[in-house]
Amino acid sequence: MRRPVPVVLAAAALTGALAAPAAAADPAPITSPYVQAAADVSPSGVLRRAKNIDWVRHIDRGRYCVNVGDQVNLAFSIVQVELPNSNRRSFSTAPNAVCGNNSVTVYTYDLNGSYVDNAFTVAVL
Repeated sequence: MRRPVPVVLAAAALTGALAAPAAAADPAPITSPYVQAAADVSPSGVLRRAKNIDWVRHIDRGRYCVNVGDQVNLAFSIVQVELPNSNRRSFSTAPNAVCGNNSVTVYTYDLNGSYVDNAFTVAVL
């Protein structure tokens, strides 16, 4: 059975559009003048709001890499991580082999010490 070319092209375009991941929208800006960099991150690792943050990667359950822009020197900074509206805990390191240079590694876990995905904010002072 022969199909007209436009139908085949339309079907291929529709299939490709459904298979390709949706592009993430640019995060809303954080305009605080008192931080060098900041991020508001969803439990799945989506960067919702940012200042001088290049990207966020959700590397495993409860583990995230937050890459800080080149204009921020993490070696001379204080990194603060908060888990809003949560009784869970967090820990961060910067930089290390897990996430690389100019990145903050964020770990979120429950009160029993098990890694869990959780929304968080990062402030680099």
